[in-house]
Amino acid sequence: MPIVLNGTTGDISGSSLTGISTGKILQVKQVEKTDTWSTNADFTFVDVTGLAVTITPSSSSSKILVLVDVLASSDYWVTYFKLLRGSTEIGNTATGKQSNQGNYFSAYGTNATDSNANGYIHHHTRQILDSPNTTSATTYKLQSTSRAGSYNAYVNRTVPDRNDNAEYDNRYTSRISAMEVAA
Repeated sequence: MPIVLNGTTGDISGSSLTGISTGKILQVKQVEKTDTWSTNADFTFVDVTGLAVTITPSSSSSKILVLVDVLASSDYWVTYFKLLRGSTEIGNTATGKQSNQGNYFSAYGTNATDSNANGYIHHHTRQILDSPNTTSATTYKLQSTSRAGSYNAYVNRTVPDRNDNAEYDNRYTSRISAMEVAA
């Protein structure tokens, strides 16, 4: 019997799809942040307001694929992020790190002069396959910090954030998504 895919509804007919027990995407949750955010938390990581997604796995054996796409800047040239499941850090770079570095999910740097004067943006994008081992609502969130208290870190904007006819500095949209994968 032929397999038919309805291009309008996405329904599949002609097959029971037996034998496909793992790897299926069971649900997808996504949050988009369209406003800006800033901190001068002096190397204390704080929640990025609006960049948290909650998913309730249907099985404790499910994996959760977390996708992060964040645009950030800093007037101290480096932007840092941590990814947390609830209050637990996941996906950090502890393995193989330099002894003087902290654990970060993502860190990105440019020349400070370029960041401040030219409006450079740091594009953080990561994917983590997590095993929360629960059927309870699970929240994944991002935290960020500034390099020192007299400097700022921003999300969805450049440091100069110029709004003039020259169209130098755009505003951006950042996202965090969570997909339940049958395991």
